[in-house]
Amino acid sequence: MSVVAQVKNASKEYVTGDTVITALHPASFEFRPNELTLIIGPSGSGKTTLLSLLGCVIFPTEGDVYVAGTKVTGLAPRQLADVRLKNIGFVFQSFNLLSPLSALENVMMPLILMGMKRQEAKSRAFEALKKVNMEDRTKSLPKMLSGGQQQRVAIARALVNNPVLMLCDEPTAALDFKSVGIVMDELKMLSSAGKSVIVVTHDLRLKQFADRIIYVNNGVASETPPEEELFH
Repeated sequence: MSVVAQVKNASKEYVTGDTVITALHPASFEFRPNELTLIIGPSGSGKTTLLSLLGCVIFPTEGDVYVAGTKVTGLAPRQLADVRLKNIGFVFQSFNLLSPLSALENVMMPLILMGMKRQEAKSRAFEALKKVNMEDRTKSLPKMLSGGQQQRVAIARALVNNPVLMLCDEPTAALDFKSVGIVMDELKMLSSAGKSVIVVTHDLRLKQFADRIIYVNNGVASETPPEEELFH
C-alpha cells in the first residue's frame, strides 16, 4: 500500500451562533508506510483537528478523508468504528490504560473487542509488548509503571491489531526527558517496520525523529516552516 491515509482539500468549521470558527483551512496530504510524520503547532492551531480527521473521529466540513483505501467521509458510525478498529492505532498523552488491568490485559483489550479468543489474544498481546521491550512487565498494573513504561504499554496496545496507521496525540507531553527519547525511538522503529506513524506535538525537540514535518498555525497546515522557524 503506497498511501496509508489521505486528506484531500479537507477543512473543518464550527458554527457558534452567528460565528463561524475555522479550525482547519483546506488541506491536502498523503501519508505513507515507513514514515514518521510530526504535526507541529501551538495549542489551538488546528493540529489536533487534522489528527481527528485522520482518526475518523470527526468528518470534514468540506473535502474527503481516506484510510487504507476507504473513503471514510460519510460512513455510518458502525462502518467508521470498523475502519478504526482494523486500521488505526491511537496513542494518547494520558496513556488511557485501565487501572485494574495488568499491562498484558490492557494490550489484549482491542483483540477481545474484535472477538478474538482469549488465548490467541494473550499470545498476540505478549508479542506486542515484546516489540516495545516491556515483556518483563506483563503482570504489572499501570500504577506500578513509570510514565515512560505506561506509554510503551499504550503503544503496544495501539499496535496489537497490526494497524497500518498509528496516531499519537502529544505522546511525550507527560514524560521526563529520558523517557521521551525511549518512546520516540519505539515509534521510529514502528515506522521503519512499515507503519505510517503520525505524532502531534508542540515540542520542537522531537524534530530529530521525523522523516517529515507538517506545520499547523491558525488552521493553516503546510510543509513549509513558518518564518520564525527559519531563524532557529
